[in-house]
Amino acid sequence: MRGMSTRLIVGLLTAALVVFTVVLIGNNGVEPRVSGQVWSAAEMCVASSASWVSDNAVIDFLAGNGAYMARTHCMVTQTGETDWTWVWILVGLNLLVIAGYVKIFIFWRVAYLQESEQDRNKKLMDLAWIFVFCACCGYISSIMLFFWPGYRLLAICLIPLAFFTWKFAVNLDGFRVSLSAKRLARELNESLQNQNERLSRDVELATRDLQEAKAEADRANQAKGEFLARMSHEIRTPLTAIMGFLDIAISESEDNEQVMEPLMTVHRNSDHLLKLIDDVLDVSKIEAGEMAYEILCCSPELIAKDVLVLMQPKANEVGTNLTLKCDESLPRFVMSDPTRVRQLLVNLVGNAIKFTDQGEVSVRIDCVKSGDDPESFWGVEISVCDTGIGMNSQQASHVFDKFMQGGTDITRCYGGTGLGLTISKQIAEDLGGELTVTSELGAGSRFVATIRCDLVQSIEVMKGVCKKGDHRQSNESLSVLKSKRILLVEDSADNIALITHRFGKFGVKLDHASNGEIGYKQVIDALDSGRAYDLVIMDISMPQMDGVESLKMIRRAGCKVPVIMLSAHALVEEQQRCYDAGASAYCTKPINFKHLFEACISMVEGNDARRAG
Repeated sequence: MRGMSTRLIVGLLTAALVVFTVVLIGNNGVEPRVSGQVWSAAEMCVASSASWVSDNAVIDFLAGNGAYMARTHCMVTQTGETDWTWVWILVGLNLLVIAGYVKIFIFWRVAYLQESEQDRNKKLMDLAWIFVFCACCGYISSIMLFFWPGYRLLAICLIPLAFFTWKFAVNLDGFRVSLSAKRLARELNESLQNQNERLSRDVELATRDLQEAKAEADRANQAKGEFLARMSHEIRTPLTAIMGFLDIAISESEDNEQVMEPLMTVHRNSDHLLKLIDDVLDVSKIEAGEMAYEILCCSPELIAKDVLVLMQPKANEVGTNLTLKCDESLPRFVMSDPTRVRQLLVNLVGNAIKFTDQGEVSVRIDCVKSGDDPESFWGVEISVCDTGIGMNSQQASHVFDKFMQGGTDITRCYGGTGLGLTISKQIAEDLGGELTVTSELGAGSRFVATIRCDLVQSIEVMKGVCKKGDHRQSNESLSVLKSKRILLVEDSADNIALITHRFGKFGVKLDHASNGEIGYKQVIDALDSGRAYDLVIMDISMPQMDGVESLKMIRRAGCKVPVIMLSAHALVEEQQRCYDAGASAYCTKPINFKHLFEACISMVEGNDARRAG
């Protein structure tokens, strides 16, 4: 209905315009000029027709053979002269409009060509051509007619314009989308907005699900950590007594070969079980990003020699020869983590020995330079080569993955958890280097670890390391403990017997408390009676009151007695918890008595147990 009413209105307006034009034509014409009236066009044409006649038949035809008049002859003042002011104003305005048309058309055309072929609106481009034809026919001819009455040329130009105009007007449906562009853009924006809102809701839901999944994973990871810590503690606690009394049995049975062989078998398996626990805990630390490192002055060559001495019995069992070669330019001392470097080397050498029967395992340590300058030290390179079974390329590509070895057959034949190389690679990377492997099936493997480290600048630091490395425990060094009052707070009867026995061998007597609450009371009572303890060795996990809580109460009471914490927990956070509570030192179970004795001597020398503040 709306389209029909619009066409009706347009038709009525067109009819009215035609009637009005006819009336105008009827009221004008070539009437004779009368004084005081408008001049006659025919009269003016007759007077000036001669000036528009030329010798060119085409030009004369287009200009009406002198019967037509240029606009400069029509636009005259009352004196009969051309009104040049308004002529040039009209010419200038026509040129300004033409320039605008051209600028619009150029923009239109460039924008059209920038679109891909399938996206171009050809109907809209047809309109652009009509647009520019109108400019040519209308405004250019308007300027021309001021100076030459070529009205018939204008009619000729209007023919193609009329053709293209009606070609465009015959089918306007293709142009409808252009007129609906604003509505379509609005609908598109609304659709996009709705889609964005849906996507936002979906993202919000997905984010919430991810957060819940992360929280669940964190809870599972925490539960796993707690499980590992508890299992580590529960396994290490009996291992303390097993390995401690085993050492005593071995030391007292050196002359009895029949007893020594089974004892050494138990000792090897105890060490293997302890290493397995340590590897699992280290992997847990790696996953949590909590691997601890302590950069100290150390000697790569001495570390390697100690490792080979440690691994030599295992190599002898399988008939494998161990060799070590160090670069002549290798610094004697560097700054790195000796414990982690030793762990890395033990894993690599142990792995090489395990897969090498009746062969050779060679360790080489080279100096790595940071450039062509021979003085530019970067770090060290540790190579471990073996002549063992080797690996194919697929096996080598997964050798550093957790719980991965050469395959199920390899695991079944050689055993192991597949954690050692994973830990070693992480250690190398954390120390600023990398661990790589090259191997050939049946021809052996070569593992290369690079470690970033700095040179030692202080001579005093090197002297301290040498002195520490040369330190040996003796009855004389432990004699300082004989005159000291030492309290052992421990709930395990086996561990009490073990620790008491080991200290008793050097004439050191220990008092005993079975839990943290009793230990706290004994420390405070001794302090109040003027017979304060010089040292407290305290277990962490005990009934009624654990060691950490007992330690906190001792410190809150103002007592500064040195306290060495013993724990089957080997996690970093457990150690930090003890230090935060006021511990003086920390030793893990199974107890390394060499380290424990060194810590006791260090604590009692120059310390007292007076009440603080």
